[in-house]
Amino acid sequence: MSRKRSKKYNPNKPALNPVRKFQLFGEAIEENRTIDIWQYSNGKSEADAPDLDLVLKMTKGNLVIAMRQNLIEKEQSFHFACEVHAEHEDGRKVFLEYEYAVPQPMTYSQFLCGADVEAGEDHIYMVESGVKTRFPGVNKLMTDYFMEHTDPGFTIVKQPYVVTCFSALRNLECQRLFKSTQLMTLGCGLGVAA
Repeated sequence: MSRKRSKKYNPNKPALNPVRKFQLFGEAIEENRTIDIWQYSNGKSEADAPDLDLVLKMTKGNLVIAMRQNLIEKEQSFHFACEVHAEHEDGRKVFLEYEYAVPQPMTYSQFLCGADVEAGEDHIYMVESGVKTRFPGVNKLMTDYFMEHTDPGFTIVKQPYVVTCFSALRNLECQRLFKSTQLMTLGCGLGVAA
C-alpha cells in the first residue's frame, strides 16, 4: 500500500503573483506643458485624461500601465520624491528636495490632490506626531514646502519626480496583460533579426 506524500512548503519556489515595485518617473513642468497643448489642440478639458501612449511618451516606469489598465488595486500607499529647480527674476537659483509617503491606501488622484469632497468623497485624515490633520494632497504639500523655503519671485523651472508603490497584480490574467503591454509599449519586446 503506497502512502500519499503531502507537499511541503518550498521557500525557494517563486510566488505566482509576487508583490512588485511599481514606479513612475517624470518631469512635472514639461508634462503640464505637454498636457496643456494636448488639451488645447484636441478640444479637451482638464477632466479628460490623455491617452496611454501620450502619457508613456512623457513619463517612464510601469506604474502608469498598471494603473491605467486597472491591473492593480486603485488604492495604494504611495511614496513621492522630487527635486525642485527654481530661478528668481534677478538670476538667483534654488535647489530643493521634497519627499512624502502616505501610510494609508488611497487613489492616485486623492494622493495628488486630496479627497474630492464635492464629488462625495470623505475627507482623508493623516496622523502626524500624534496630531490628526486633513490631507490636502501631495501637490499642495509640495507647494507649501516650496513657498516656505523660498523667497517671493521664485518660479519652478524643472521638477523631476518619482512616485513609487508596492503591489501585487490583481490576478494571473492581469499579470499576462501587464507583461504584454510592457513589451509592446515600452519597447522591451523581443528583437527580430533583420
